[in-house]
Amino acid sequence: MAGAPLTGTKEFDTPDFSGDTIKPDAHIRLAARETNAGLQILRRGYSYTDGIDPVTGALDAGLFFICYQQDPRTQFVPLQRKLGSQDALNEYISHTGSALFACPPGVRDSNSYWGQDLFA
Repeated sequence: MAGAPLTGTKEFDTPDFSGDTIKPDAHIRLAARETNAGLQILRRGYSYTDGIDPVTGALDAGLFFICYQQDPRTQFVPLQRKLGSQDALNEYISHTGSALFACPPGVRDSNSYWGQDLFA
């Protein structure tokens, strides 16, 4: 599999949401900036497999998701609410944990300090 959207041929092709190929409740459609008035986050998923769970005998595998945005209140939260109520993928996932971290920019010059934008 190339990882391309249903309307493309390569992994990073822009999906075409104009037709019926990508369903209205598809994760890719619901999360896309084209269908969210430009709302965008930088995101990446990392698959993992930790072998067989000795208690259940089931495969311990999943997806570790990380994303970056300027303001979680106006970007991540609205997007997650939309996905949580409409996404067909919800049938196959279970959320196990979350964290939020502030990542300040670097130092601009000798008169500034790390984290200045957060604490000033």
